[in-house]
Amino acid sequence: MKKTLIAAASTAFLLAGCSTGEQEETKTDKKVLHTMESYDLLSVDPADAITSNIFNQIYEGLYRFDENNELVPAAAKSHTVSRDGKTYTFKLDEKAKWSDGKAVKAQDFVYAYKRVLETNSPFAYLMEPVEKTTALDGQTLEIKLKRPTPYFLSMTTFGTYMPVRSDVVKEQGDKFGTDPATNVYNGPFTFKSYKAEQGYVLEKNTQYADKENVKIDAVDVKIIKDPMLAINLFESGELDVAPLNSENVVNYKGKKEYNTFSDSRMFFIRMNEKNPALKSKKTRQAIDASYDKQGLVDTLLGNGSLAADYIVPKELDPKYDEGREIAPSYDQAQAKEVLGKQNLKLEMIIEDDDVSKKVGEYIQGKLKQAGVDVKLLPLPKKERLARETSGEYDLSLASWAPDYQDATTYLNLFMTDNPFNMMGYSNKKYDALLKQAESELDAGKRLDLLRQAETLLLDDQAISPVYQRKNAFLQDTRVTHLARHNVGTDISYKYVEIK
Repeated sequence: MKKTLIAAASTAFLLAGCSTGEQEETKTDKKVLHTMESYDLLSVDPADAITSNIFNQIYEGLYRFDENNELVPAAAKSHTVSRDGKTYTFKLDEKAKWSDGKAVKAQDFVYAYKRVLETNSPFAYLMEPVEKTTALDGQTLEIKLKRPTPYFLSMTTFGTYMPVRSDVVKEQGDKFGTDPATNVYNGPFTFKSYKAEQGYVLEKNTQYADKENVKIDAVDVKIIKDPMLAINLFESGELDVAPLNSENVVNYKGKKEYNTFSDSRMFFIRMNEKNPALKSKKTRQAIDASYDKQGLVDTLLGNGSLAADYIVPKELDPKYDEGREIAPSYDQAQAKEVLGKQNLKLEMIIEDDDVSKKVGEYIQGKLKQAGVDVKLLPLPKKERLARETSGEYDLSLASWAPDYQDATTYLNLFMTDNPFNMMGYSNKKYDALLKQAESELDAGKRLDLLRQAETLLLDDQAISPVYQRKNAFLQDTRVTHLARHNVGTDISYKYVEIK
């Protein structure tokens, strides 16, 4: 029987009250990184990799991004590519083991990839380039693609492409991925404990193939939604890393603990076309024109984030950037002219963290000036996702980070049948441009097709891009080599050292 995993992001993580030990890592001689996340885990099932940060810590795909954001072998020790670019042959690291000591086999990848499709995972579309996966022997994995896919190797770093053990899945059934204590992992860390909405502790995986290069013993992750609380905990020595909000950037700039990182996460407003008012292209365009994005990032965020009138982030692919034109959309007079006569009342769902609330309030205020009454509904991440999935919203402040190094990691989201569309948006010409790009072998022509698709998406105003994130954060100077990434997962604890 097929299980629909898109529901798992909101309902199936059954860990409330579950713990494998004390969540708080006690002070010992062990080297422990004390850090935080602003939202709780949703699943530890790679087929449902919606909270992607955790997967890079506890699992390992064929390749991973290192601390310099270069692709390096991980569960695989090497690979070859056929002359036609359609067959990848991976040799697995013979030292690769699961946390229970069993060897990682090529069949674990074959099973995992097949399972992504059979469980109706919302990330199944990421398997679209794959035609066939075969375990040639225990240590050799062959992946045949439908067409040459230059960015395929970067796809293998994402949670959807990570292995799982068939015996563990079959033993746990529908509960697989809902309790970290009963799972097995092949990454640098395993779970020691978890408490819902409070945090979790990861400990070094003693069976990990590259354990010699994991220099810390544990990672203590707290769930903290208030940035001021995080800063206070950093100042008191209880956190080694903490994000900075706009009010505090100026206080810490120039200090040795102050750091920034430009990533590729895009924040945008989904406009649900199931609402009759939002079926109107003019209304959607007016909503986008109603608020000053540059003013938002300058005055509200203050961390170097970029105002966005685009959805494919800058610098994801410099060649893609070369040929596109980006024009600011802010025009409050035009917004008032269109919206002022409609007496619109809309609800916008946002996440319940401090930044989302402030961004939501800013947009709410600007829309009010344009004549739209917007009610904000802050929700935990899993509840926001559930509302988007069921279509029970008008506007939603959403975000997306790239799963792989190509513009399609964003553009494919808005195709008619993509499970992450979730807005009722459909344009046959848009779908056709992306389908044509799939089979276009000329790199320049392919990029042009993708640019045309992005232009059409934004002209339709299917979404309202808001900003491309830049992170400002504090990091204890004793902590080094905490890798941050702009593709796949945001962060890697594997390389951390603590002086």
